[in-house]
Amino acid sequence: MVVNIFEGAGIPTSMGNVQLTLRAPVGYPLSFDNKLTSINVSGGSMTNVNNSQWSLLPTTGNRQLTLQLNTDQFVNANATSSLGFTITRTSANAGSASNVTVNVADDASKSYDGNPANNVYARIISGL
Repeated sequence: MVVNIFEGAGIPTSMGNVQLTLRAPVGYPLSFDNKLTSINVSGGSMTNVNNSQWSLLPTTGNRQLTLQLNTDQFVNANATSSLGFTITRTSANAGSASNVTVNVADDASKSYDGNPANNVYARIISGL
C-alpha cells in the first residue's frame, strides 16, 4: 500500500514536523520498513517510496502506526512524499470490506499544514 503526502500550498513544509497516523481494522496488520525504496503495489507495479525520510514512532500493536518526518527532511513545495506500507489480511473474513484511515496531525503553528480540513483520508479495502 502506498500513501502519498502532497504539499499543495506552494511552500515547502518545515523540517521534521510532519506526522501521520495510519489505522487498519482488526485482522489487517500494518508494517513499515524505513529501508524500503520501492514497493510492489497489489494490482499495479513497482512504486518508488521515500520511507528513509520517515521514522516510526513507538507503537502498541500492529493496527496503528505513527510516523514522523525526519528532522533533516521536508516535503518540497507542490511535491509528494510517497510512503510504502505492507498490509495483510490475517483474521478478517474473506470478502469483508473495511477502512484504512490516514490522518496527518493538525499543525497549530501552520509550519507544515495550513488546511486541517484535508488531513484525514479513508480507503476501503476488501478481504480477498
